[in-house]
This record gives sequence, structure tokens and C-alpha cells, in this order.
Amino acid sequence: MAPLQGELTLSFLNRLAARYHLTIRDLLAAVTDVGGLQNLTGMLHPDSEIHLNAQARNRVATLCRVAPHVLERALPAWTREEPCGKYGDGPVGRLTRGEEAVAAWGPACPACAAARTGRRTPARRYLAPEERVCARHQYWLLYVPGTSGLPVPLGRCPEVIEAQQRHVRLLRRSPTGAQAFEVARAVTGFWWGQPWSSEEELWPVRLEATRADGADADRWKVAARDLITYPETIAIARVLASPHWQQQTIAEARGHLPYRLGEMPALLDELARQLQRPWVARHLATVTRGPLFVWAHTCVRTRLAPRSTAQHSLWQVHSSHRPRPLSDLLDARGDRDKGGLPAPEPLKRLRGHSLHAERAFDNGLAHARLYHQQHGHLAVPKEDAWGDYPLGTWLSNLRNRHTKMPTHQVTALSSIYPWWNAPWSTLWQRTWHQARDHAGAAGGLEPASGFPTTSYSLGEWLYLQCTRHPFLHPEQQRLLTQIGIDAAAAAEARPRRRNLKAAAEEALAHARSYAAEHGHLAPVSVTTVHHGYPLGRWLAGQRSRQQRKVLSPERQQALHVIDPWWCPPWNLRWQRNYCRARDAAAGRLLQAENGFRDLDDSAAADWLWRQCATYDELSEEQRQLLADIGITAETAQALRRTHPLIALTARSETAGQGVHDKPVRPAGRSPGNRTRPPGRPHSADPQHPVESHSRRGHRPDTRPGFDAALAHARSWHAEHGHLAVPRDTRHDSYPLGAWLYSQRNRAKQRARAGLQPSPHLAELAAIDPWWNPPWDTVWQRNYYRARDHIAAGEPFDPVARIPAASTVLGSWVTRACLQFRQLHPGQQRLLNAIGITAHTAKRWPPSPRPRPHAEALTHARAWAAEHGHLCPPLKTVHDGFPLGEWLNRQRELAKKRSHPSPTQQALATIDPWWNPPWPILWQRNYHRAHTHAHTPATRGWLDSQRHRWPLLHPHQQHLLTRICIHPTA
Repeated sequence: MAPLQGELTLSFLNRLAARYHLTIRDLLAAVTDVGGLQNLTGMLHPDSEIHLNAQARNRVATLCRVAPHVLERALPAWTREEPCGKYGDGPVGRLTRGEEAVAAWGPACPACAAARTGRRTPARRYLAPEERVCARHQYWLLYVPGTSGLPVPLGRCPEVIEAQQRHVRLLRRSPTGAQAFEVARAVTGFWWGQPWSSEEELWPVRLEATRADGADADRWKVAARDLITYPETIAIARVLASPHWQQQTIAEARGHLPYRLGEMPALLDELARQLQRPWVARHLATVTRGPLFVWAHTCVRTRLAPRSTAQHSLWQVHSSHRPRPLSDLLDARGDRDKGGLPAPEPLKRLRGHSLHAERAFDNGLAHARLYHQQHGHLAVPKEDAWGDYPLGTWLSNLRNRHTKMPTHQVTALSSIYPWWNAPWSTLWQRTWHQARDHAGAAGGLEPASGFPTTSYSLGEWLYLQCTRHPFLHPEQQRLLTQIGIDAAAAAEARPRRRNLKAAAEEALAHARSYAAEHGHLAPVSVTTVHHGYPLGRWLAGQRSRQQRKVLSPERQQALHVIDPWWCPPWNLRWQRNYCRARDAAAGRLLQAENGFRDLDDSAAADWLWRQCATYDELSEEQRQLLADIGITAETAQALRRTHPLIALTARSETAGQGVHDKPVRPAGRSPGNRTRPPGRPHSADPQHPVESHSRRGHRPDTRPGFDAALAHARSWHAEHGHLAVPRDTRHDSYPLGAWLYSQRNRAKQRARAGLQPSPHLAELAAIDPWWNPPWDTVWQRNYYRARDHIAAGEPFDPVARIPAASTVLGSWVTRACLQFRQLHPGQQRLLNAIGITAHTAKRWPPSPRPRPHAEALTHARAWAAEHGHLCPPLKTVHDGFPLGEWLNRQRELAKKRSHPSPTQQALATIDPWWNPPWPILWQRNYHRAHTHAHTPATRGWLDSQRHRWPLLHPHQQHLLTRICIHPTA
């Protein structure tokens, strides 16, 4: 007995059991029998499918006397999986059921099955969407959960048969016909679940024409959804799959993301014509959600931001927009009516949306409702919170994925505020609300008069909207019309003129308020904001004009009245420190002889100490200001007579370190007032003259500290035989590692600057000639470890791999031998001293494993041969190898190495610019411009490079010249 093409395996077994006059249970027991036990899992239902292992399939082939390859070709689920049994080896069967566990199926046409098999035994087949209609015998092959399917006669619905013929032609002519059908099916499923319009006449007639006598109308409406909507689904799919209507949709959007479907009237008119429902265009014009709106939104968005996955995202139907499975809508275990349909259950929660997510949405919705009650909108900035709830972030996340949200969530938010997800910025929406409130309070905006009743910023914003009015989103234009700015008013609008006198008075008022609060204007910096007014920016502009001698005398006088020293002729930092010291000394008698220890502010005391030390360098105005707080010339002279080194020390500190450093204090001060700046060593002999710009080891007064560090270095060398000290090493409580690390850094800095080595570092070289090698100190420590290993008489034979490569020392020896040719000549000489020569390295046995980067280099060469470069995106995977991440790791390693590794040299051979000195994103954009020079994104990038030409690296300029890009004239 041969199977039908595309038949379910269990359906074939049912017919086979009927041929042998057995029940299906008896046949399954025989097929899966293992020692008298039935090796079968799952429950048997009318809508089940079965999967058999190889041994069970052989038994079925023997029973039906059909070759296994014929069964495999006819039965799609014949070899789909190899189930495991519960009784060990032997034939195994596993039963599954449901609309989602098995592919879409339906009953076979009774007439076709009888003609094919010669019997009227019912059968079930896997059916593609275009195979649901048997045009010859006029049947719709309906799937119903919990049953073996229901063939529905179509004698009274010829339009369904005609739609099936158009469906076949669509699949044959359009490469996206199948995907368009799925989107159209989601659209009609969405309409089916909504309340039907009173103008809808075709669906009720078709629903009644296909309902069996005695069948419940409500149950039939649930089960026959795909049947009733099939002609409309095909009509919509033909429109969506048409490239003409895709381009028309994009053109009607005029570069804006749609807010409602009414912005694309041509598309709606075409749908109304194809659906033979003139009222549909009017009905769909106000729709802002649903699968059709998502398709139009995605069509425009992929055009505005073209991507390689644009076609895929255009036809992607999110789970929240797919039609609900019939198994969710019909209870397969419930009582059936006379038509054989199961009774419906209450709707279950939508699949793919957890109960936790629904509760989280309800919580956010409650906060959004409270925010709207207080503010009248939901244009919340992303960083704003409502109480302890991050409402701005929550709404921003919903806006980003609004096309994937379930309909009930979109409806709930739209009922609170219809513009919660406007296709323009939330800042625009908040400013519009501000303008609307102002128009309501002031009685109008008066665009032709330059918006005289508004603030300057709001008036400028309104005028900007008037100048951009023809290019705004249609919904933005409608919102502006609500506040009295239509196309005619926008054309007559005049710019908002700032009242300079009023603006100056406002700024001076804030300056007076700030001076009254702080006593002066010195602390005002560029970033200072006083009560919401950018006072710092305004005052910086006035100081700049004053220094350029272009500030008006009236403005100078007004600011002089507020603060005579608002723009001093000396550094503004000095004035700020003076004001701080003046405030600290208020109501006190300054005592310079004890170092101003009576002041609570130690920073102010330090500053006063410095002014006494450099008193002769101050201007007359500065001396007068100091005299106002008790610092006179006599005070400064008395202090310098007491401590003669103060002035010289303060000058050297100021010249060498900057104005923020503290001066050197005399001995005998309190612990709170240090006798030296932090980080500077004590001087053994304070009578030695001080030399500025000197380092430890150069200056005589710091020589004892250097000698002490040198003594620790000699002690360490005597104990260990080298100075390759780790950075965190302490020797007799002295941070020897950190000191040597700083000495190496200073030596390298002088070498990079082209200066001669410091003379005092020769004493370190006398202790250990390799104290500062040109290679990594980790390598040097491993070398000394190998040397000590040999000195201790331990076995050492590099050719014989002793010590073993699995040990730390053996691994280092292995790398030294394998990389001998790439090492520094000094490293090679050191290795010769312990018996590792070029001859030894040449005799090194070949590694039993391939080089770790050989496979990666193979993938890199293949990628470069295909794309012409080695700058793939980070997530690039080439033939299963993560090439993008590996190349990024090699670039990070290259930054840490002083010379390229063999792997990096091989990459440079493949692509000289695999690791450029500029950002890798620039290099990727360059290669994209080289291959796709005519895309909008590439043209914009190339224009920016022309404008930024002087700032580019010379090699970047050379690369751009190779693709005929030159600087702008």
C-alpha cells in the first residue's frame, strides 16, 4: 500500500491498519514491540503525528511492502528525527500533537484520496498555504485542533477558488510572494479580531455560506478565520509584494516615518480597490498600529537607513502581530457541537509575553498615567524619572520597539496620550506643549509680528518651525495648525528679535544677585549657571570684550559697581584665591610669624604664604588688596628675614610645577601644615642652593635619597644577581620595584626625546648592565631564572626539552628557541651564555601541534582574497571561525608590544592597513567607500573627509587620494 505525497506518517499507518483490519493501537503495538512491551511514548489523538526510528521504519516498510526510499520521498516526517525509547534498543515510536509541534497540515481531499487509494478512508497531508484549496473538487481543507480536519465545500464561494489561482501565480512570479502572504495573513488576522465595520458585507455572507447545518455560528467564526479571509489575504499580498507599491509608499512618506496610515493615501486607495471595499481607505486612514502599519513603517525606515537585512526585516512578522493559533482559541478536549467543532475556551495569555512582562508594563502604565495627569503629555526625556521609577527610560525603550509591541499595550498608551510615540523628537513635542500653553494664556502667538509675547528661546523655536514648515512631518504641521500656525501664517512669520537692552538688564540682575550672595564675581567660571541663567558664559564674554577694549563704558561702569575686580588685569585664579583668603581671614588678626596657623582654611594659608614669598613680584594693586587683609610689605619682609629660603623655594616651585602647588614651609610646623610639598623628598642639607627642573640624583640636596635607593639596589643585586625587580617589590620596607620602574621610565623618556642618558644612571648600569633592557623585564626575569637553574646544577638540555615544556621554565625556553631569529641581539647574546645558540635553536624538534594562529591566518587570507582588506566587523564569523574578534584581539596585543610578532607580521603581509594608527572604524568606512561609493551614507562620509582634510593623517590622505578624493578648494 503506497502513501500519498506529503501524507502524515500516522495517517499512513491509520490507512495501513484499516487495510489489515486492525485498529491503529494494534498496529502501533506491533511496530514498536520490544520483548512484549510497547516502546511508544506520547498520547494518541486525532491530530497526532508519529516519529519512528530506523528499526520501526523497517517494520512498517515490511508491512506495507513499499521500498523505504519511496516512503522517505512521500512522507515528510518519515526520517525527521530518531526518537529514543524507554525500553532500550529496538523499534521506537514517539507521538506528538498540536499545530506548532507538527508542520501545518490538513485533511486530504476526500475525492482525490479515494481516486488515489481506491478507498474512502480519510487521510491527512502536510499542506502549504496554496494547497488548502482543491480546485478540482471545490474543497477547503480546514485544520481544526483535536480532529482529523474538516473538508469544507466551496460551491457557494467561487472567489476562494479564484484567489487560490492568483496565489499560485503570485508565488511563481514574485520572489517575495511567500513572505508577502505571511504579512497579509497577519493583516487580515488583525482585522478579523477587531470589531467589524457596519459596512462589511462580504465576510458575513461567506461565513454563513460555508457553515455546516447545525454548526454553532460563534464556534465556526473562530475555526474558519483563514478560510473566510483567504481572498482578501491574497489581494493584500499582491499589493505588498509589488515593487511599484513599495516605492510608492516610500515616495508618499516624503522622507518621514509615518505616524498613521492616512499619510499614504495612494496605498490605501489601491487596497480598497483590490479588496472591493471603497470604505476601507477611510477606515484605515486613522490606524496607527497593527501589521499593515508596521509594514509601511518598516518599508520607509529601511529606505531611510538602508541595511543589508532590509528585505528580511520588511517581511518579518513579530509574534505579537501573528494570528493567534487555533489551539489557543479552541479547546481540543471540550464538547463538540453537531458540526464537529470543539467548544471555545476563554482566551489565553498571548504566547511570547510572560506574566512578569505584563505586570511590569502595567506598573509603567500606572506611572505614565500619573505623569500625564500632572504634565498633560508623555514627552518625557530619557533621563527623567517619576519618583523612584525611571519613566523616561521605560518610555524610550517602548518607543524603540513599538513595532513589536502587542496591540493592547499600544492601545493603552495611545488612550493616555496619542503622541507618546511620535516619529519626531520628544524635545519638539515638549516645546510644542509649551507653545500651546503660552498661546492659550496669551491669546495668540502673532507670527507676523515676530512672536512678541513669547520668550526669546520659544520665539526662536517657533520661527524655526515656520521656516521649516513645508518640510515638517504632516502630523507636525497639523499640531502647529492647532496653535495658529498654518502654511499661510508660517509664510508671513518674522524672526523673534532679542531686546538687547532687556537682555543686558537681565544679565546684570543675575550678576548683582550672585555678588550679593557670594560677595564678589571672581568664582564665576564659564560653566556657572545662576538660577537657570548662564551667567558664566555671559560674564566670560564681557571679560573678553574688556580685554580687547571693545566693551562699552556704560557696561564697564555697571559691572564695576557690582564688583570693582570683576575683570582684574592679573590672572583670574589669583583673584579667586585672594577672595578665598579674604573670607578666611575675616575678623581675624593674621600672624605671619607662625605661618598663618590660626586660619581654618589650610589652602588659603598656603596661598598667603606664597604671596609673602613672592611679594616683590606683585603689582601695586595686588599689594593694596593684600594690605586690606593685613599683609603689608613689612610683614612679607619680616617673614623672609626669618626664613631666607622661602622666596627662592617658592619661585622654583612656581616655575617648575605650576601655580597650584604649595610652597615649602619651614621646619617646626604642625602636622596639618607640612614642611614640604607632597611627593618631594627631604633635603639633607638645607643650605645647598636649589636648582629648578632637577631630578633625584642630579640635585645635591636630593643625593642622599638617591644613595639610599642605590644601596637597596646593591643589596638586592648581591642577593639575587640582577635588578629585574617586579614593580611591587619592597626590599627592607623600601619600594625598590617602584623606584626602579620610575628610573626606567625616565631613561626611556630621555631616549625618545633624543637626550643623552642621565649621568647618575651609570651607577645603576655598574650594578647590573641589563637593569633597563630594551625588551620586557618579564623576559629578563625568566632569563635569570634559567641562569639560576643552570647554576644550581639542575638538568638543562634545550634540544632534549629539559626542563619539560609543560613547566613554566620549559615553556620560556621553548619560546626562546622558536623565536631566536626574531629576538634582540642582546637577548641572543644572553641566551648564548646559557647554552642556547642559533645552532641549538635550529635543531629544535618540530612542534607536535600546528602553530596556534595558522588556522586564523588561513581564514584571514581567505577573507582578504574575497573582500580586499582585513577590517571586518567585530562580529564577523568566517566559515565558523570568529575572525572579527580574533583580529580585534591581535590589534590589542599589537598595542602592548614594542615590535610585531610573527603573526602580526603575517597579517601586515596580507593587508598593510590591518591595524592602522587611526580608528579602525575609519578604515572600515574607507573600504566601504571604495566598494560602494554611490550610497547616501558613503557620500556623506566622503564629504566630511574633504572638509576635515587638514586634520587627517598623511597616510589617510594618501588612501583617499587613491580613490580620487581630494580636499575641498
